[in-house]
Amino acid sequence: MLLPPQESLGQAQAGWESLFNGSDPGKHWVSVAGGTLPNAAWKVDQGTLRHEQGQRGGDLISKHVYKDFILELEFKLDKNANSGIKYFVAPLHTKSGKVELNGPEFQMIDDVNHESVKGGISPKTETGSVYLLYAPNAKKVFYGHGKWNKAKVVVRGKQVEHWLNGVKIVSYERGTSSFRALVAGTKFEMYQSGYGEAEYGHILLTDHQDGASFRNIRIKRL
Repeated sequence: MLLPPQESLGQAQAGWESLFNGSDPGKHWVSVAGGTLPNAAWKVDQGTLRHEQGQRGGDLISKHVYKDFILELEFKLDKNANSGIKYFVAPLHTKSGKVELNGPEFQMIDDVNHESVKGGISPKTETGSVYLLYAPNAKKVFYGHGKWNKAKVVVRGKQVEHWLNGVKIVSYERGTSSFRALVAGTKFEMYQSGYGEAEYGHILLTDHQDGASFRNIRIKRL
């Protein structure tokens, strides 16, 4: 069972907290469906947390929630892979009456080979974007599939930054009229309100049945 916000906020910790120690992902992550880690797709491989190509295990979600933070991790994609990490993941009510866990996503995808983005045809869904909302700027440096890349998300209140390989590539403010207008123009308009506007939320690693590896996942509360 996921920890509710009031149980996991606590006093801000000094320094960095590792979210993956290289051997036991179950210490900080569970299946988004609840319970323990998925028994398929996700595995530990030579100190990295890996999602196997072609398998379905479901998304992983952090046991704790976070408010103001710096999140860092390294990721390596297989050819044609699509993946991502979400933050401020919280319950949202759909217009049809369902409740879903969702939040903004730092997109990770093979920009060179994936049909949906290659050739720069979809900037708002390429690596480093805030998926469907904000495209990365021209300063972006992405090493491509098969190589390690470093992602960073910085949150201070409603201000959010995406960094890739040491370069800030996106900066935006949650909850503004312009932000809500962008949300309304995407599939996220299915929610009654509040997409990306939670005061605090979980971190989530997506499962798109593609091969992706992660290491050095850590977070610092601000």
